[in-house]
Amino acid sequence: MRMRWILAGVLCWAGCLPGAPVGAETRFGIRFVVDEAEGSRAAMRARLADHVTTLNRYYHDSAVLLQAEIVAVTFTNIEAREAKEILDDMRHERRGFADLFREANRRGADYTVAATRALTLQGRPGCGRAWAVNRTRAALASTQDSLMVYNPVCGAHTLAHELGHLMGLNHGHLVDGCQPGQGHASALTPYANGFAVGNCDGLPQPGEFGTIMVGGWMKQVMGNDKASLPLFSNPRLHDPRCGVRQVCGDPETGDEARALNENAALYASHEEPDVDTLPFADAALQTCLQERYRGQEIIALRHLACPDRGIADLTGIEQLTSLDSVDFSGSNPVPCAMLRRLAERLGPGKIRPPRGSCLGTPP
Repeated sequence: MRMRWILAGVLCWAGCLPGAPVGAETRFGIRFVVDEAEGSRAAMRARLADHVTTLNRYYHDSAVLLQAEIVAVTFTNIEAREAKEILDDMRHERRGFADLFREANRRGADYTVAATRALTLQGRPGCGRAWAVNRTRAALASTQDSLMVYNPVCGAHTLAHELGHLMGLNHGHLVDGCQPGQGHASALTPYANGFAVGNCDGLPQPGEFGTIMVGGWMKQVMGNDKASLPLFSNPRLHDPRCGVRQVCGDPETGDEARALNENAALYASHEEPDVDTLPFADAALQTCLQERYRGQEIIALRHLACPDRGIADLTGIEQLTSLDSVDFSGSNPVPCAMLRRLAERLGPGKIRPPRGSCLGTPP
């Protein structure tokens, strides 16, 4: 998806925590493919939107400069129940997942997420599974290596955890100690791991905790997963929930925030959306893009010509990040503030404005 940045200016991120970065967020797109058996589509859309909002809060509170956005929610019949089988169906675009990668390309989906409450892991009810722990730049930027499935009942924590695997993060060294030889600390980099304090007796003790990528593995330590904090590991973050030292990571073995920020551009580099799939407030502007520019990616659209269309609202045009010039001549009057913002962005002489424009008569 296109990389879009929101400047943070002088804002202090993560509640002004020490070492929190000041900069700009990189946005990436998620397409959800939901089992038709999930019931109310409106309720499911609302639940997924809430999960993505929470995911973005995790990034913010962890001093990670990423923002997820939903580019599409579609419904299909997900026939398989076992996670590995669902992922295989996605990879091979079969049984409910036809044209999966074409749609990812069209919608600008960096990650495709299947959602079903019937999910099983090795025959038992489960929360989620990613295609892999991606460990190379090629895999991180690959649409076909960016697939996951989760049970939406399990919530945003599972979404964040499984996306983390696709972004190169792994469970960490405490989990590796609890289950040796399973590769729980084999991540994108030595520091791209979750961070936890505890032992493997399954008995809760004061000061034991784990960050997001430790996730459900806290059951090995605490007997439950309630000490799994809504943070990615970051040794620059200090929080009373993070053990006796109140430090939420380790620079050598548990600094997922660093790994995520270093590779943010790769997470947004998979697909560019076609301009006709983007939402616009003005139906006439939407129709113009769908009729004249269908199938054209936003990076290729430099001149937008929509004369005599009756366009009166430019809300959403900021999504067309490669525009050099526009032609809205013959359209209805457009609010002056919108035109001025667009003129400031494109430069002088780049707009053929609509009737009654505060920018003057079209050349």
